[in-house]
Amino acid sequence: MSVFQRSQDGRWCAQWNENGKKKRRYFQTKTEAEAFERERVADSCPEEQALSMGELVALYFRSNPDKHPKTRKNIVYFFAGHEKSGKHIDGVGEFLRNKYAERLDRTDLEAMREAFRVRGTSNATINKYQKYIHAILAWGADQQLITSNPWRDFKCLKAPRRMINTTLCDFQMILPHCPDWLAWALKTAYALALRPGQVELFSLPWSAFNWRFGYVQLLQGKTGRMKRVIPPPLYWQEARAHYEEDMSAGIPWVCHRAGKRVLDYNQAWRKALADAGMAGKGIRLYDIRHVAASEMLAAGADLPAVSAQLGHASTQTTASTYAHVVPRAQLHAAEIMPALESHKNK
Repeated sequence: MSVFQRSQDGRWCAQWNENGKKKRRYFQTKTEAEAFERERVADSCPEEQALSMGELVALYFRSNPDKHPKTRKNIVYFFAGHEKSGKHIDGVGEFLRNKYAERLDRTDLEAMREAFRVRGTSNATINKYQKYIHAILAWGADQQLITSNPWRDFKCLKAPRRMINTTLCDFQMILPHCPDWLAWALKTAYALALRPGQVELFSLPWSAFNWRFGYVQLLQGKTGRMKRVIPPPLYWQEARAHYEEDMSAGIPWVCHRAGKRVLDYNQAWRKALADAGMAGKGIRLYDIRHVAASEMLAAGADLPAVSAQLGHASTQTTASTYAHVVPRAQLHAAEIMPALESHKNK
């Protein structure tokens, strides 16, 4: 079932399928249309057949076994809590677990937000959990386990964008203090503009490298879209040497730790920061992706090319994220633009 506004007359339409036929009912306001939708969902889904949110989450995990372990843990802790030092720590969303998934409404969303606020949680983190629930409900609707996603129209809270002041010079100072495996991972994340972590950087296989045509094609963990990256020549040469060494040892991953997958880099990263005298400055490994984009733009690379390297869906995303760098890139473009002068015939 869905609710939308007609462009012809501005009326709101509630649309649903009944016995294989599409049916509609029109309303003057969105509130009326959504109230009708909730009534239909309640009537069409008897309590003995309706899925609770906890049951829907279990089905979601069962059908998505490759879901990132950290994401899975966050969702489980949210709905079921966890044990710590022999004590049960209540999950923020435990009150949602036994509610019928189709009947979650704004009251439930606001209750979740308030439960987070009591714990001093930032809006950015609250939004992350709202997106988790939204994704699960959307999956349930897509699989026809529930009639519709009741949270589809709820917007996230406003959250200030984290200012990233980390520079290439910072990473150049940290690099000598990294163990070899982390230094190579840092170089790879920079050259390919990857998101560090299990989903992209530490899951990247050598099979993603096209040695004949000189590009890397991979699946992005955040968006699920494929992106094709053309690496810098120096990195490509170094990668080839690593590839040949890893292939002879039967290692399929580009970034690994003595042949084993990297499951956690935080301890090694914190030590490298401390050894470089940069502890406490808030420098994250993730910042290397932003530094890569900023350096490309500042060097005069055009926006569509940088957007493609990052794997953004549109140049608008790149421009809004790196608005502080674009003016420098425009200045560089102006400086290299040849002058228009007349040529006199001799």
